[in-house]
Amino acid sequence: MTTIHQPDTNGTAAVDHRGLRVLEFDECLRRVASAPVGRVAFRDGGEILVLPVNHVADGVAVTFRTTWGSKLAATVRDEPVAFEVDGYEDNARVGWSVLVKGTASVIDDEATCARLEEELGEPWIGPSEESFWIRLRPDEVSGRELVHTRSIGHCC
Repeated sequence: MTTIHQPDTNGTAAVDHRGLRVLEFDECLRRVASAPVGRVAFRDGGEILVLPVNHVADGVAVTFRTTWGSKLAATVRDEPVAFEVDGYEDNARVGWSVLVKGTASVIDDEATCARLEEELGEPWIGPSEESFWIRLRPDEVSGRELVHTRSIGHCC
């Protein structure tokens, strides 16, 4: 079941314990779709690996392509994985982050794979004959945004 964050009862956006604005579910999905590169985290041989991926938002799922020989291919065993994407404006000191947690599996449908290929366009590392698509089915989606600037004080 996907976690959906709702605004608080007075109609303003919810904030977390640090004052960051909590992004609602639909806004999280829009942010995932807006960024061309995210990072997928998964366990491989007892270690946690985090790798950048070009991705396509497909409904509530995150999809990305990899090759059979890659460490990322380990995610296809319905293992827990996480996907994170973010954006920021350094000069304005604002930014956001979305985290998607769930399980990954291979996409077997050729029509779906063709559609995703078209949506992705040319990946940054170029095409690969041995590639296949992975779908991350979310169990939890959460996002935060720093919407205000704070002045930096000097200590001591």
